[in-house]
This record gives sequence, structure tokens and C-alpha cells, in this order.
Amino acid sequence: MHLSETAVDFRDPTPPGIKFSEELTDNPPNLHGFVEAYINADNEKFFTENDPSSEAILQKVINLGVDFLGREWKNTDKSQVNVKKILNLGGGDFNLFPTHVTWTDHPDSISLENLQKEINLMESWTNEIFEDTVVFCHNDLAVERGLGPKLYGFFEGGRLEEYLPSEGFTEDDYWKPEELEGGDYEILPTTVTYSDHPKTISVQKLSEEIDTFEKWAREVFEHTLVFGQIDFGVSNVLELNSTKEMVLIDCEFSSYNWRGFDLAMFVSESAITFNVPFPPGIKISEDLTDNSPNIRILCEAYLDADNTLKNHIPSDRSSELESLIQECLFFWPLTHLFWALSAMKHALLKFENGVDLDVQARDRLAVYFHLKPRSQKIYEKLKKWKKAL
Repeated sequence: MHLSETAVDFRDPTPPGIKFSEELTDNPPNLHGFVEAYINADNEKFFTENDPSSEAILQKVINLGVDFLGREWKNTDKSQVNVKKILNLGGGDFNLFPTHVTWTDHPDSISLENLQKEINLMESWTNEIFEDTVVFCHNDLAVERGLGPKLYGFFEGGRLEEYLPSEGFTEDDYWKPEELEGGDYEILPTTVTYSDHPKTISVQKLSEEIDTFEKWAREVFEHTLVFGQIDFGVSNVLELNSTKEMVLIDCEFSSYNWRGFDLAMFVSESAITFNVPFPPGIKISEDLTDNSPNIRILCEAYLDADNTLKNHIPSDRSSELESLIQECLFFWPLTHLFWALSAMKHALLKFENGVDLDVQARDRLAVYFHLKPRSQKIYEKLKKWKKAL
């Protein structure tokens, strides 16, 4: 954005009042300097060796704001800047400094004041979301192993992040999935006997399935959004030898999501064995899928821990528990659709992990369609109940 806009002259005195420079567009002279400044190692060392509240850090933050963003940063005083070090990742040299800057000189107009309040509210949410995301996602796995970009700083209105040279898909790729080998996918289960599923499924149909579930979830479970682990399988929960505390690993998918999805993920993955010593290397238990013995235990533990954290004494614990179990059952098939899509993608990439990924994808799709009618009944029941309120 910064480089492309410098190639546009909005003050051209002749109609239409704008002019694009083809030379600056094709060969931006500041590209390398911009990227070098963006990821300059000296800046990282500077922020690491100085106290976040020092005069040097505060002035550096203002200078970076002026250089990269301009506007209000040009009139920002050090008293308006607050830099807080919240994380040192994986014991390495990378430190993260979210920066809060307060600007009070906004237009004195009723409508704009109301708009400013909305912006401030959104910024407060952004800071909370950012810090949660950093703690879960920008760990040593993502940063030190090169699986994600470094965050050099965060402030109201933007962030400074490592530039990663790469290639991505285009809009043409999106609208022409067949060119990415995306034809109809035949569902031929191997380790399950479910037959209540279509014989084949297309990319368009998969997209419709996702849209349908998202619509249902938004309508009846919007109030249950939390910051989740997303890949909440048994193998991603560890007990520390030193303290016996439980910790989570493999948090690269972590984001805000419905709590029922995480709980369903734990239960659904518990019904699958991935270390089968013979092909296809995976086995899904229909008995544990249809009749999980641990779903009530898991939901009870989650509910009691949540109430303890919130210092909440439920007036009807039994009803709360049953509601949570229904959430878990509702999202259960969606976890299989999630991993079916992942398996299909990795199969196309010829990824090898000891499991026949096509078998996994087909079996998970069979489970998804087998369990989906139960989710639809839960949705319709809750939708009817909400309308009656």
C-alpha cells in the first residue's frame, strides 16, 4: 500500500485530478529500502536491549510511526505512547512490543464523536484479540522454526510484521478450482460402514456445507465464542513432569471460535487411532463415534472450571451441562469436515505421514454426513426455542 500509493499523484492539476506513474509502479525505487527498514535487525536489537519505557524506545516508536504512517504520528508526544513487553518467544532473541498510542485531537462533531467511540471500542477489542493470538500462535514453533512471520510491533491502527517473499493463489485460481485438481471427490469409506452419504462431492458442494454450518452456528451459538486451540486432540495435551500441569501444543490453528468445536474435536479425535501398523494407517471407531463414553465427563470438567474462573454459581447446573453437551454434539461432524478438507489438501501435495490421506478424507466425510442430521435437529430445536422467547 505504502509503495503503490507513492506511485499515484492525487494533486494533478488537470482532469481527472489523478495520475498513475507506470515507471514507479513497475520499478519502485524505494522497495528494497522500505523492506530493509521494515525488518532491520538493528531495530530488533535496539528494542531488545532498551527498557520499553525508556526515552529512546518511546522516541523510536514515534519515529517509526512517522516514517511508516505519518498523519497523527507527526504530532504525537512521548507521553501519549505506552510500550509494553509481553513476550519473549521460545527463549530466543525475538521480543514483542505491543504499542499503545492515545490521540485525543478528533473532530468536534456529534456524528464523528459517535464514530470515534465505535473506533475506540473496536481498537480495544483488537488489542485483546492481538495479545491472545500472540500468546497462542506466535510461539517458538511459528517464529523460530520459520512457520510464520515475526511481529515487530503492534499499535492502534496497524502493526509492523516481517515480510515473507512468497507466491499465493490468485482470484482466477479461486474461481477455477478444477485447475488445482479440484474435481468431484468420490466417497468410498474404508474403516467405517456408514452409507448415509452422497457417492461423490464437488468443491461447490463442500463450500455449501461449510456455509450451511456457519449459518447454523452463527444463529444459535454466537454467544459461545472463545479463543480456542482448534487442534484439540489427545496428542496435543501434555502434562509437565515438573509441575504436573496440563499444557497445549501445536497451536498454529488457534483463533476465536465456538467452544463446542474444541470440545467436539477432543471427543471426535479420541475415536480415531492413527498408529495402526498396517494400511491405511488409521481406524475410526464407529462405536466411540456414535456413543462416546467421555463426552459428559469432558463437558462437566469444562463447565465446572469455567464457572470457577468466572466465580459463577449456576442456578441449574444440570441444564447448563445438557446445553454444553448439545453444543459439543452439534459441532462434532464439523470437526470431521475440517480434517477431511485438510487430508484432501495434503493428499494433493503428496504429503507422507504414515496414513493414507485419501482414506482418511473419505472416511471423515462419511462420518460428517452420518452425524450432520443430528446437528440439524439441534439447530432447528434451538432456533425454534429462540423464536419463542
